[in-house]
Amino acid sequence: MNILVNNKIVNFSQEDFPMLISGVEKSGTSFFSICLMAELFNRGEKEIFFTAYPPAKEEFRKQLGDSINDNAKIIGQGEEKIFLEKINAIEDFDERIVLVKNIENYSQKLFDKLKDKKLVIFSGDMDKCQFGNDLAKKDFKTKIFFSYPEKLMVENKIRLPKYFGMVISEKHNGLISLKTK
Repeated sequence: MNILVNNKIVNFSQEDFPMLISGVEKSGTSFFSICLMAELFNRGEKEIFFTAYPPAKEEFRKQLGDSINDNAKIIGQGEEKIFLEKINAIEDFDERIVLVKNIENYSQKLFDKLKDKKLVIFSGDMDKCQFGNDLAKKDFKTKIFFSYPEKLMVENKIRLPKYFGMVISEKHNGLISLKTK
């Protein structure tokens, strides 16, 4: 998948982190997060993929196909306690982009562990998230909204067609979407 901003192909890099991808269920947030991680992996990034739901892991594996290797670590059953234990054992943790997908399923403890990590993506419904107020206060380099949260003031809102988001960052601003290569 290509990532488009205002109908132009863009590539995100480590300088675009930390990142927030927020949206309600069925808005496109989850699929976009998976596609972004696959794109970053295919450009050589090391990653940790953590989600509450097995279908997301299956889609990520599908998108990586035969190229999947140890640079992509997919963590267990979506259990927060296991995730927190496993990341402590990953030697190159600071070099990896960590996706925490389905943030609405996790506790303040997870946020506290990752809040100072630069290479992190928090993805999900921040209004249903236990640490949504902390996310609203965090200085994200890139914010992507597939629906507008109540917990965070978003200026210059635009109407979001289904499966489109709004990206706000130093490098990219406008309507963000995916397009098949």
